[in-house]
Amino acid sequence: MNRNRKFSAVLGVVLVVLLCASVSSAAEKVTVYHAGSLSAPMAKIESLYEAANPGVDVLRESGGSAALARKITDLGGGCDVFLSADYMVIEKLLRPAAADWNVLFASNAIVLMYGPKSKYGEEVNTENWTEVMLRPDVRWGHSEPDADPCGYRSLMVLQLAEKFYGKKGLYAEAMSHKGRAVRQKAIELVAMVESGTMDYAFEYKSVAVQHGLKYVELPVEINLKDPALGDAYAAVSVELAGKEPGKKMTVKGEPIVYGLTIPNGAPDKKGAADLVKFILDPKGGLAVFQEMGQDVVGPRAWGEAGPIPEEIGALLKK
Repeated sequence: MNRNRKFSAVLGVVLVVLLCASVSSAAEKVTVYHAGSLSAPMAKIESLYEAANPGVDVLRESGGSAALARKITDLGGGCDVFLSADYMVIEKLLRPAAADWNVLFASNAIVLMYGPKSKYGEEVNTENWTEVMLRPDVRWGHSEPDADPCGYRSLMVLQLAEKFYGKKGLYAEAMSHKGRAVRQKAIELVAMVESGTMDYAFEYKSVAVQHGLKYVELPVEINLKDPALGDAYAAVSVELAGKEPGKKMTVKGEPIVYGLTIPNGAPDKKGAADLVKFILDPKGGLAVFQEMGQDVVGPRAWGEAGPIPEEIGALLKK
């Protein structure tokens, strides 16, 4: 009798485990590639979306937007939704072959981030940051321009600063500074500044806010924030790796605007559309972005868009 009870108990446990495994394997998986600067808001969006949709498992991969776009095109990376820190990454690297449309949804600004252990942190300000950053004993950095929009935007900020402050040769001096370091992702700079291994880093304002780090608020003439200054920003440019290996492309300065799309090769387009609908919902994802320091843009389609899923199109502004 005891043997039968033990056998029944064991059998019950096995059945529960098998049932859980079956439910887990049956969960719908939606894969998202997103800019590193969106890590905090996307983590919250993932949590909220999965709570509202118990049968869905959102799988996120963060990184430099340009690098992720090339993963989609060159390496056949099968993501369902792609969110870029620069909408032009979608335009230049994905459309028209790998994506039909591009929706603009958020903005940001470049700041000079620093931490409690940063040298001269008690004296750096909007007027003297270039002089402080380029002192011989200061370590500063930015992300890799070919991989991450924050990287090439950092170089644009320095070019604009040279013009704005009237400091001829500032950009060349910064590029040759011995304390300059370049990292693959902008988000990697956060830990370095927090630990004191780097004194200053160019980063998005939202990221500095989310991590509780100090920052120098740069003038709008150079922080790439103001849509009204688009022509002034366009006076500077950076040469980057192009769509094809060995090719180059020139990216001009312009206001920071994030874009998203569903790649043409998305494995689960229905699941992708449902998630994007939540991301663009004013009470859903857009509210999360605003809560975490990013202003909402639109949302609106950019350029001549291909067929946008009806449920997404209904959320867009004309």
